[in-house]
Amino acid sequence: MNIIFYPPPKHLEKYIRYFWSCDVKEHGLYKNIFFENYADRFPRLVFQVEDKAKLKLDEHSFAPQAYLCGIDTVPSTMSIQSEFSHFGISFNPFALTDIFRIEGMSLVDSIIDLNDLELRHIVSKLRDAKSHLDRVEIMCRFIELQSGQKRLVHQNVIEIVLHNQLAEHEDLFRLQKKYKTTERTLERLFKKSMGISPKTFQRLVRFERTLNLLKSPLNGNSGYVASFLQYTDQSHFIKDFKTFTNITPSQFQKNSFHTSESSAFISKI
Repeated sequence: MNIIFYPPPKHLEKYIRYFWSCDVKEHGLYKNIFFENYADRFPRLVFQVEDKAKLKLDEHSFAPQAYLCGIDTVPSTMSIQSEFSHFGISFNPFALTDIFRIEGMSLVDSIIDLNDLELRHIVSKLRDAKSHLDRVEIMCRFIELQSGQKRLVHQNVIEIVLHNQLAEHEDLFRLQKKYKTTERTLERLFKKSMGISPKTFQRLVRFERTLNLLKSPLNGNSGYVASFLQYTDQSHFIKDFKTFTNITPSQFQKNSFHTSESSAFISKI
């Protein structure tokens, strides 16, 4: 398995966290690979290079060859059989609204085929590209063009997200006071841009911190993590974690993950 991360050009960092590619060769024809997708505040684009190996959403349906995945607030599992080659983009939380002109609420916990957004020409270019680096260039040109349109996301939302002003323990009232706005207005701006409320966004930030702490070999005790993140008690911590993963913190630590991209973990090969 070969996973590579590609940094975006400086002028696109407002929208793009990174590009990535994942290639699996000589995996074995009948062996399944499982992707455990936990809650994630970062939307993504996924392009499946090979038509023959498709991500399976459930027993009866497959993911489109090229699709957008919005912010996830619930966990899900995908699987794939055989060798595969994937290319993707990890976006900042508000990026889909400005780049693809989609209101955030329509993409939360769901995926959308790029062909349904009248972007067949982009799918065709990604399909014809000779390498992942060529795909990076194709998407950079597209995003540059799209970012030149009228901005749909309010500047306050961009600043709050990019400067991490809604960290796990941030006082929302203090944030409202800083931007001279009301709780209702801030919630409306967040939901329009990303599809979730400031409080849900804050919970996802806290969950992301939880994953990073639990992955570290220095934090073997989940009780320590719960205390560090200022949960009222262990049971509240476990309940919150299970909401976003369907498993307990100790089960997460016992899993033998092969690699991960954001909150998507390859768990079984």
